[in-house]
Amino acid sequence: MVLTTGKIVRVQVAVLLATCNGARFIEQQLESLMHNAAPFTLHWLDDHSTDNTRQLVRARARSLGLPLREWHQPKRQFLPGAFFQLLECVAADIYLFCDQDDIWQRGKIDAAIADLLPDLGSPVLCFSDSLMFYDDEPALLRPVSQVFHSQPRRALQESRVFMTAIAPGHTQSFTRALRDLYLRHNAIARAYARNHDAWMYLIAHAAGTARMLSDVPTALYRQHDANVTAGLLRRKGKPRLDRSTLTWKQQQLLRRRVARHAQGFILAASTLDPSTKVERLVSLARRVATLDRKQSLLGLLNLARRGALWPNRWWAVGFAAACFWSNADA
Repeated sequence: MVLTTGKIVRVQVAVLLATCNGARFIEQQLESLMHNAAPFTLHWLDDHSTDNTRQLVRARARSLGLPLREWHQPKRQFLPGAFFQLLECVAADIYLFCDQDDIWQRGKIDAAIADLLPDLGSPVLCFSDSLMFYDDEPALLRPVSQVFHSQPRRALQESRVFMTAIAPGHTQSFTRALRDLYLRHNAIARAYARNHDAWMYLIAHAAGTARMLSDVPTALYRQHDANVTAGLLRRKGKPRLDRSTLTWKQQQLLRRRVARHAQGFILAASTLDPSTKVERLVSLARRVATLDRKQSLLGLLNLARRGALWPNRWWAVGFAAACFWSNADA
C-alpha cells in the first residue's frame, strides 16, 4: 500500500536482485534499500555464488526485517538471463532492477513509485543519471553522463537506442504493463538481447514511454576491480573514458553484440502493436543489424549522419574503424 494525494493505493513493488559472488558489497546494498517509506518485496536470484553471498543475504535481510523471496535456479543464468528469469517469475505492479554492488540513495524507491503511479496501466519505464564512484574513493561522486562525456539528453535520441546503454539497469523502474510486453517475446530477448536494461529500455521506447527523471534520488554506481566498467576508466585524477582501453578484440565483440541486439528487435517487433515509431526503429535496426559485417565508408557516414554511433566520440571513432577494416568474426 502507498499513500498518495490523501488516498491509499494498493501496489505491489518488486525489487529484483541478482547476485553472484557479491559478498564484499551485498550487505551495504541491502541496508540502503531500507531507506524508503513505501513497502516492497526483495525478489532474489543468486546465480551459483561460490562465496558466502547466500548466507549474508539471508542473515542481513532477516536482521533488517526485509521481506525476501528466493528464486534460485538449478542451472546458471548468467547475464542478462538472471534478471530475465526474475522478471518471468515475479508478478508485481512496479519493478526495479537491483545490482549487488551499488548503493541506493534514500528515497530512490519512493521516487520511482511516485513517478509511475499515474501510469500503472501503461508500459512505462523511468530512470535517472546515476552517480559513479570508485570503491577506494567513496566520497568522489560524478554523474555517469559526465564520466563518459555523454550528455544524457543527447543520448536519449532515438537513433542511439541500439548502440548505447541509455538507461542503466540499476536506475530503471517500470510497470507491470511493460513486463507483460517483455513476456510476449521473452525467448527472443533471452537469445538476442545485449543486456536486460538495454532491452527493456528499447521496448519501452518502441511501444510505450521511457523517461529520464531529474533531481530524484538515484543509485551510487560502484566501480571496483571485479566489475566490467572499471577496466574502461582511468584510476587517477578526474574519472574519464580511457581512449586506449577498448582493444581490437573488444571492438569486434561489441559489434557482434550490437548487431545481434538489433536482429532480436526485428524479430520482437512483430509482437508489438504496429506504429510509426516501431516502423522507424525496425528500419534503423535493419541497418544496425549489419554491423557485424565489414562496412563501407558510405555506410558508416550514413550511420554517423543519423546519430546512430556512440555519443562518446572516441568510442565512435574506434568502433567505425573496426567496422571499416574487418568483419566482426575476422
